[in-house]
Amino acid sequence: MQPLEQGAAGAPTTKTYHGMSIVVGGNIVGRIQSWQPNAYTREGAHVRELSHVTWGRPIDYVPGQATGYTVSFTRVEVWNQELELTLGFGSVFDDLMDQTRPWVTQEYLFRGNELNKLWQYSGCWFQTKNNNNWESGGDAIVTVECELAYVSRVRVAG
Repeated sequence: MQPLEQGAAGAPTTKTYHGMSIVVGGNIVGRIQSWQPNAYTREGAHVRELSHVTWGRPIDYVPGQATGYTVSFTRVEVWNQELELTLGFGSVFDDLMDQTRPWVTQEYLFRGNELNKLWQYSGCWFQTKNNNNWESGGDAIVTVECELAYVSRVRVAG
C-alpha cells in the first residue's frame, strides 16, 4: 500500500499516526499495537492566601519538577522474535531482573513518505511486562502490555 501524498492538493490535513515506527538498535520493533508516551507531566503547588477576602483559594501556581518519563505500549508477540529478542537481549526474560542494561528507543512519525518527527528515548528500563490474559473464547493472539521508564526524551528531527 502506498502512503498518502500529504503534499498534494486536497490531501487530508488531519494528523494521522499510521506512518509510525518504533526502532531499537536500527531494527524495527514490529507488531506494536499501541504506544503512549507520558512525557508532558509535572508536579506543582498552589499558593493559597488565607485572609478575610480569599478564604484559602489559590492565588498562584508554582510549577515543580517534571514527572512521567514512561511509555505504555502493547505488542503482539511473534514466534522466535519475542520482545526481549527484538530489543537486543539474548533471551526471553524469566522476570524483569534479567534486564541488566538499558536500551535506546527511537519513535519515528511520518507524514506520507517524509519524516515528520523523530524522538529518542534513552535509558529505557522495563517497569512492567505482562502477557494479556488468555481466554478459551478469545482470538488466540498473544500480546504483552508493557511500561518502560526512560531517562530522557529528545527530539532528534522534525
